[in-house]
Amino acid sequence: ACAATAAAAQADEPPQATPYRPGVGSPAVLSATGYFELEAGYDNLRVTPLRSDSLSLLLKYGLSDRLGLLVGLNPTVRLSGPDGAQSGVSDTAVGLKFVQRGGPQFAWGAQLVSTLPTGSRLLRSDTPVPTLTALAGFDWAQWHSDLNLGVTRLGDNPGSGISRQRYGWSASLSRPVVGPWSGTVELSGARQVGLGNSAQVLGSLSYSVSRRLVLDAYVARGRSNGNGIELYNTGFGTGLTYLFAQ
Repeated sequence: ACAATAAAAQADEPPQATPYRPGVGSPAVLSATGYFELEAGYDNLRVTPLRSDSLSLLLKYGLSDRLGLLVGLNPTVRLSGPDGAQSGVSDTAVGLKFVQRGGPQFAWGAQLVSTLPTGSRLLRSDTPVPTLTALAGFDWAQWHSDLNLGVTRLGDNPGSGISRQRYGWSASLSRPVVGPWSGTVELSGARQVGLGNSAQVLGSLSYSVSRRLVLDAYVARGRSNGNGIELYNTGFGTGLTYLFAQ
């Protein structure tokens, strides 16, 4: 999403793709008003001895210059381990995103997304899981930064000692590298009482094939710590963002 906030402000230029992927956070920018935009990707995550392979889809639509619609899911998720492998479809996520410009170099907003229990048994939540996220985006020189702070309301689990609230954050820094290439580094984390903390660092490269098509690839390394157990995970993936014709 390098310099996406500034790019979206150029109303006199043809619309361009505004990638949200591949990071955890969501940039303070919307798809062009009246345009559909599709994000698709492959993600691999390993937490020894487990492995997850998934395909992700996110459809975005610019309702106005301040409001956007989001619909996403993982049509294929494969979980592998010592006891074999299982596959399924994730729940569907539906949301609204509000963004307000505070000047030529700053934008802020909020995003409300909730999952709906449409997935296969392996991956389905019994109840909707809403997440409310505050967004902020900054541009200076050739740099762009996005900050997110959110809270997720999970299903009840009586007697487990695990909180229903999970708090998450992310901070990213990106800039053009050379020609159509740009790079991003993102730090993110989460905390949930009863499960402990998690943190991740992600690095990605994006290549703008055209104003409508952006390709990306990333690697990530994370750590979680809860109940005296420390786990490390590694991940990588690739994908694209495509802005459809109006």
